[in-house]
This record gives sequence, structure tokens and C-alpha cells, in this order.
Amino acid sequence: MLKPYRILDLTDHRGAMCSAILGSLGAEVVLVEGPDGRGRSHRSHGPDGTSLQWWAQRRGAQSCVIGDRNELLELVAGADALIESPDPGLGLDYDELRAINPGLVHTTVTAFGSTGPKAGWAASDLTIAAAACSAAITGDTDRAPLRITAPQSWLHAGSHGAVGTALALRQRDRSGWGQHVDISAQQAMMQTAFPGIVHSANAYPSARRTSGGILLLNFHLQFVYAAADGFVSITLLFGDTIGRFTARLMEWVHELGFCDDELAGLDWVDFGMRLFTDPEVAPAQMEAAKAAIAAMTSSMTRADLFAEAQRREVLLAPVYAPAELVNVDHFSLRGYWDVVDDPAWGSVTAPGRWCQPSRTPLRALGGPPALGADTEAVKAAPRSALLDAAQELRDGGGDPASPRPLEGLKVLDTTWVYAGPFTTRLLADFGATVIKVEGPARFDAARGAGGGLRGDMGPDASIQFGTLNAGKQGVTLDLNTEAGREVLCDLVEWADIYVESYTPGTLEAWGIGYDVLAERNPGLILLSTSLMGQSGPLSTFAGFGNLAGAITGYYEMTGWPDRPPAGPFLAYTDYVTPQFMVPLLMAALDARDADPDGRGQHLDFAQAEAAIHFLATEVLAKTVNGDEATRMGNADAFMCPHAMYPCDAGDAEPDNPLEPPDPWVAIVCETEHHWESLCRVLDADGHAVPAELAGLDATGRLGRVDEIDAIVGGWAAQRTPAEAEAALQAAGIPSHANQNSVGCFADPQLNHRGHWLEVEHPLYDRMVVEAPRLQLSATPHAISRSGPSLGEHNDHVLREVLGYDDDRIVELAVAGAIG
Repeated sequence: MLKPYRILDLTDHRGAMCSAILGSLGAEVVLVEGPDGRGRSHRSHGPDGTSLQWWAQRRGAQSCVIGDRNELLELVAGADALIESPDPGLGLDYDELRAINPGLVHTTVTAFGSTGPKAGWAASDLTIAAAACSAAITGDTDRAPLRITAPQSWLHAGSHGAVGTALALRQRDRSGWGQHVDISAQQAMMQTAFPGIVHSANAYPSARRTSGGILLLNFHLQFVYAAADGFVSITLLFGDTIGRFTARLMEWVHELGFCDDELAGLDWVDFGMRLFTDPEVAPAQMEAAKAAIAAMTSSMTRADLFAEAQRREVLLAPVYAPAELVNVDHFSLRGYWDVVDDPAWGSVTAPGRWCQPSRTPLRALGGPPALGADTEAVKAAPRSALLDAAQELRDGGGDPASPRPLEGLKVLDTTWVYAGPFTTRLLADFGATVIKVEGPARFDAARGAGGGLRGDMGPDASIQFGTLNAGKQGVTLDLNTEAGREVLCDLVEWADIYVESYTPGTLEAWGIGYDVLAERNPGLILLSTSLMGQSGPLSTFAGFGNLAGAITGYYEMTGWPDRPPAGPFLAYTDYVTPQFMVPLLMAALDARDADPDGRGQHLDFAQAEAAIHFLATEVLAKTVNGDEATRMGNADAFMCPHAMYPCDAGDAEPDNPLEPPDPWVAIVCETEHHWESLCRVLDADGHAVPAELAGLDATGRLGRVDEIDAIVGGWAAQRTPAEAEAALQAAGIPSHANQNSVGCFADPQLNHRGHWLEVEHPLYDRMVVEAPRLQLSATPHAISRSGPSLGEHNDHVLREVLGYDDDRIVELAVAGAIG
């Protein structure tokens, strides 16, 4: 599907997801290794000592063993891309690599980016989560900020590396020139804190953590409820979009006798406003509703609750553990799982193809390579066939800084909330023209929440909508009218790509399914993104990313072992999947370019299937070793110390609504050297570590974790987070203060990287949005305005894009097709 780019992979676990995504799309991934195969034994292992994570992320790659740096540079001369999580021993420099191969795309994945005040800081999964606001808004208020037990930070970084690499390669194929792609894991992980991460930048109170739900100011909206055999997640929210689902839920609760007529009959659409306007009554009603729901769910199994919720169209999903996923019929019936015959492990069930294209299927990857298995073949054919075309473009005067990667690309967008808009926002960031279509009355649900500029909670002032849809043009069409659907079809004829997130079957019910749209535009690439895909028994399951997070294992993997699942913040799978969709679209464009007739195709993208790849290690723990992974708080199975420690609040202002005191510091010892260094820091500050503890290796320390945490915690409690962080980073120990959105907005590293962009706003002149989580050296992102007001570009699109005259526009208005 993707052009057969030759990609040299020099990453370890910090960047491997980059080449894993690109390899599954068709790139030729060459894993460049030393004779010792270092990295194959990272963390959890299969029967032969091979890392489960390494096995999952190296499937389908080739292994080429090199003896020295010169051999690597010989490979660089013939490669399309090189991806690295930098090894100081190699000291690769983009200018040096460019001199060898001007067409090379060089992607670097680091904790904080290649330059800036934190560029050299030691980091781990936990400390990155602390730096990225992700931990600050995850977990229980009476305990430490939380990470997801299954390490996620480097997976997010690698997936954003796949986005940047795919964009840079597409630009290279237009200009002939490569460029440097600079990935910061901190910025990548910050996507999981959206929209809370952008609040303080726009003078709105910071999001705060609460377990198993979200806080609406001081009201706890509970998402996690106990069932008879585990837990379920329920989207308990209000408003025009979700309130009707809540009303159905309460009707169900009432029918089973768990609440009275009055509670069931409340107006659940407007109830969110009543929490503020009727503070004497509404909060008590909210608590009564939660108690009634809890009584109902605890009386039934997860399976019975889920089945009835599907029948009633209620937003409820079971909380599955990763070990349970291979037994979910939906995934099996969609042919999702790969069964791989591994020479050492036997038959292995692993996460498989995460998209079902109609014309060019993703590769069947098999297992990972044996060490050095492809050395001779790689060295015998060291040059990518695509480099000659790049050379011709350079010889013809191709400009390294032009065009932007997606300049001239036309995108139609009818997605809403997070996953789809994140995807199309990235396309707009790098040059695509994106037209977003909403209903004049039923507009994007993101407009109704996520904080309001200057206290305005109206649809045009939403902070999250303004960020997600920055750089797009906005049109309102009523697609329930025939005239509105005809305008949509005209926009389909204009578009290269159409991204939609309707419940599967909606386009077909309107009479404009893919076959109809392809007749009008044979080159159209239609990306249909939904929670569970376009086929299978759960295809029509309606819901948001929090429910997909429950089904795919993330809720089970987030929280304390002695408490119910806390769940990651909001719609976790929506934060994972855009980084799969953008490279997928670049691959689909490659496939269209290669087709003699320029045909597009339909891409069936299930968010759950992509998201499971971020839990592949935990799935393999079950299918390979028979282990069942679950939540561990901030503890780690391989490292100690590994925790968030409370600190002295210092001068923090307790009455500042934008930054309530939450003083914690994340401290991790990944290596024995880190532990030795930490012992020296503690000894120098009068917190001597007893010799019997100081001499322990990681296994020994894990057996005495409580004693070690008490010593490290005692030291941290006498310092502010900034003081602790500074002392530990000076000693090369992974550490970072727990940052909420205020801390991130003030972070000198993020400001050095230009993460916060002040852009035009249609109502309030200016607002702050986030930049993309990747930097391209030659063709950077460019966004100057926030998301559009409702229907802001109707006239421009109808007249200038579609060429409608006054009579046609009047006809549409009379038909009720436009807002």
C-alpha cells in the first residue's frame, strides 16, 4: 500500500512503534543491529528470553548486523529514511547524513526533542507522563497522579514519528529532498491530556484528576461501575448529543426497580446546566442517579449488561483485561488476530491488521527476524529504487522547503469530537485544504464542552473545538435532507479524501455509500473511522473513546490494585488512533498514485483494533506466557524505585483556580547506574540509604519496595518538585515534576519548541492552540486561525469551491439544506 520505502530502523523501545506502523503499511523496514542483538531482551520475555514488546514491534522487519559506523553510513546512502532513538555511541547528525544522501528522511525520537533546555534530560515512561499533564489528570485525588501500567509514552512518541516520517517522505517525493523529523515524547504524550492540557493557556481552570470518571467543576461524573463479575464503563453525560443516551439508561434503571419515577423522568438533556442553576437539588439527584445505576450494574454480569445496552442504545461497555481480548468474538470474526508460527514460542496469537482497505490490504507480517538473517541480502541490494526519482527532482531544481507535504490535497471532513478531527487537523497543519461539515442544529459535540473562551460556553467559543479544528473551513449542511446530501456529493467530487465517523451503515442508509460516491469520484479515498469497524457483531456499537478504552483493556490497566479501575483520562483510544490514520491516508494516496486508473478505495478503520497495538505486550503476555496483566498503580514489574512522591508545595497558591497545589515528583531508576546515583544524592542530603539496600539489584529492590519508597519519599517531602527534579536531573536520574496544564503552559522546553500557538479566533480575536507534536525541518506546520464558527465558510465554499450561483443557494436555503 505504502511505497516500498527502505527504512533503516535504529530505534530501541523508545521509537519502535514508528517503523512498526510504516512496516505494516508496506515499507521495507531494515532493523540495523549490532552482533549482540541488544534490545531483544528488553522488559518482559517469552520462553526463549526474547522481549514480548520487541517481538510485537519488529514483526515483518529484516535484520542486518553491522560491525561499525562506516557500514551504517553505507546503508544510509541507499535508504529512504532512517529512524533512531539516539545512541550516543553513533552520534548521528542530520547534516552529515544529508551530505551522504540528500533524499534521506531522518527521524529522531527523544524524550523532549533534539534541542532546548531539557533536550538532554534523562526520562522514562513515568517521568514523561508527569511532564505531559497526562498523570496529573489521571487517578484518585487522594493518591498520587497515575500513569497507565502498560508503558505508553514511547508508543505515542513512535506513532507520531510514523506521522512525521510519512509526511516527510511524501514531501520528498514532490521535491526530491529529505529533511529532519524531530519527535518529542513529552509533546506526543500531551495528546492524552486533551482538552485539559489547553485550558490554562486560554485562562480556563485546569482539569483535575478523579477516578473512574471526570470532574465537571466540582461534580464527579462517574464512568466506572461494578458489575457482578467485574466492571463496566458508562458515558454518563448530558446535553443534546449524549443526554438522550443517559435518559435511556435511567429508563432501564427504572424498569428494573432501582429508581423511582421522578428520578427516571428528569430532563437528562438539560441536567448538566441544572447542576449549576439548581445547586440545592440537582447535585443530590446526581448522586441518587449514580447510586441507582451502581445498584443495577452490580446485579448483572458484564455480558448481560453489554447485550442489553446494545439493544437499548445505551452508552455502556464492559471493562476487559488485555488477556480477555482474544476471546471477544467481534475481533475474531473480523479476522483481526494474526496467528504466527514462531520457532521458539510455537503458535502465537497477536494483534494483526488494524485497517481493512477495500483494494490494497495491509501486509501479513509474520514474526520478527532472526538476528542477522537478512544481512547479506540487505548489503547486496543497498539502494532504494525510489532514490533515483528523488535525484531527478533535485537535479530539476526541486526546492527543499516547497511544496508543503500536503499542499493541494483536498479533504472533506464529517467527523466529530476527537479521533477524526485530530486526524484532519494534522492534514491541515501540513498544507491540506480541509472542509468540515456539521449539521446546522446537530453540530460537532466538541462545541458543547471542553472549556469556553472568556467563560462563554456557546458553540463558537469552545476551546477544544477551536484547537481540534484549527485551520479548517466550516460548512453547515443538514444531511437529513436530500438537498443537503446532494451538496455533500458535490463536495465528494471536489475531494481527494473524505473522512467520516458516522455509525456504520449511515451513508448507505442515505443512499450515498462508498460505491455511489466512487461513481461520482473514482479517485476518492473514503476513510470510515468508527469504534469497532464497519463489519462484525459490534459494528453498530455507538460510543466514545472512553468506551473503546474500556473494551480494549486500558481501563483495566489504569488504577490501583486495591481499587476499581480509574481509567485513563476521557477518550483514550481517540488519542492513539490519529497516528495510525494519517500514515494510512499517505499510503492510500501512494496506492492511488500507483494505480493506472487513479482509483481510490474505502478504508475500514476500527479504532479499537489500532489501539490494541499499544497493548500488544500485554496481549502476548497471555497468549505466549499465560499471564494476565492488570493495573499496578505507578509500580513497575522491572524497576524500583518507580513512583510519584509527594513534595513540599512551596509557594503554590492554594486559591488559584488555574493551578491548585498538586506537588509530586516522578522518580525512576531504570538502570543500576541510576540507583547508584540516587543513593549518592540521598546520602549527600542526609537521607543515607542503608548498605543492605544500596547494594541490591533491581530484583532485590522490588522485594523491598516499601522500604525504598519510604527513604526516597522522605527526601522528596522536604523539597519542592522543582528542587527535587533539578537535583536528580543533575545526577542523570529520570525525574520530572508533576505538571498540570498551567505547568505545561509555562514549561520552557515546550515554549522553546513553539508548542503553544496564538492564532486568530472568529469570535474573540485570539486564542491559544497546540502545535502538532512533530517538527519538520524544511516544511514546518503552518496554522494561523482556530476552528471556524458554525457555518462560517458557507458562502465561500458554496460559491468559490462548488461554483453555485445565487439561485442554487436560495434553493438550498428554502429546502433547509444549509444553516
